[in-house]
Amino acid sequence: MEEKEKILMAQEWIRHLANGINPINGTILKEDDVVNNVHISRCLFYVADLLEKYTKRTNKQGLLRNIPFEASAVQIDKYNYTDAISLSAFAKEIEKLIPENMKTVNYKSIVQWLIQEGMLIESAPDDKGRTYKMATEKGKVVGIYCEQRERNAGSYHVTLYNRDAQTFLLEHLEEMSKVV
Repeated sequence: MEEKEKILMAQEWIRHLANGINPINGTILKEDDVVNNVHISRCLFYVADLLEKYTKRTNKQGLLRNIPFEASAVQIDKYNYTDAISLSAFAKEIEKLIPENMKTVNYKSIVQWLIQEGMLIESAPDDKGRTYKMATEKGKVVGIYCEQRERNAGSYHVTLYNRDAQTFLLEHLEEMSKVV
């Protein structure tokens, strides 16, 4: 049995219990059974709803994204280039350019692909033990660079992608989408 099937079965059994039904044989549970306690029942309904959301893998707007990603479906001509963009913001921009029901290329896949291609590496830990992804020489050639920024809590590093890097990423969306 695959993971998704196990989750669907667990969801079904939890819903049965929340409704006061034995999931094994379908009989009604006794009124004084612990699962008939209103607090327990609500908790079970909540967990069943969480499992349902997990299996649907919806985006924040609640849209089901069940069509595999295809780079040819990205409306690249509508991409809004900026002088510099973070990778998470880039991934959000790509999501705006694909059909609503198509899976998107996520941030993690893009980062992993850039690491595999030798364009990003993980930094050494700073004095607080934090690391970040930074451009290699190969990454710098395509337009990836790092900046140190300041805020109240101290300084931090951000990796940015210039217009050339954004073009490079758009040209390689298909390869990035295949990274797991």
